[in-house]
Amino acid sequence: MCPAAALAEQESPLGASYTEWSVAPALRERLACTWAAQLGAQGQGHVQRIIPDGCIDLLFSDGELIIAGPDTESVELETVPNRSIVGLRFRTGQAPAVFGVPASELLNQRVSAREVLGSRSTALSDRLASATTPRAAAALLEQTITSWLPQAAPSDALVKRAIVVLAAPRADWSVATLAARLGVSERHLRRRFLHAVGYGPKLLERIVRLRRFIHAAWSPGATGLAALAAQAGYADQPHLTRECRDLTALTPAQLLGYPVTAA
Repeated sequence: MCPAAALAEQESPLGASYTEWSVAPALRERLACTWAAQLGAQGQGHVQRIIPDGCIDLLFSDGELIIAGPDTESVELETVPNRSIVGLRFRTGQAPAVFGVPASELLNQRVSAREVLGSRSTALSDRLASATTPRAAAALLEQTITSWLPQAAPSDALVKRAIVVLAAPRADWSVATLAARLGVSERHLRRRFLHAVGYGPKLLERIVRLRRFIHAAWSPGATGLAALAAQAGYADQPHLTRECRDLTALTPAQLLGYPVTAA
């Protein structure tokens, strides 16, 4: 079970909240966290936009189980008053082995879990509907994934190795160079990424670098944008600005203090 203590808790002035819980140690290779969000009386979520993170989420809201696929750009959170959402976040490249579908089929999608999971979705939805608290619902999600893992396919070891390389500070790999380092062709690497991640390695590298900036900019002792850009691995501040615009439609200054989420 998840530890009782939350990994992160964030609140907005309008009463919206977002909480993350760590998962059991045996699940941490596959899962980043479980989480819950509560939108306030005025309908504002804990953040204005969902920033791409390379992950796929399984979430339950308003009696419906939904799979949120990997995003290639930011998505505005629907601001429905008094809406409660509970979710489970897979690490990059891990969900397809459990769900049995390529990540590319879920790219930029929010789909009914029934379309992907079939009868597994119905049984899980019934259990989640009876949960009395968001924490209890999150625990049910974790229990369910635990029961599915023995039948899941192995995660893609090649993609996992590539993700480690791309996540290194100041990484700036061409697909050709990355493929050569891993001992495969560019075409083979792209195909494996499309299945496991939903898009190619270069876009994932950009998303990981953006998350490094957001994490650095969230820290209380964050310095100026030029220094933060260098710390995250951007060539310079204009490079940071272009990437923030492309991936989030926001400026770097607007991302200062932005919530950091597990991925």
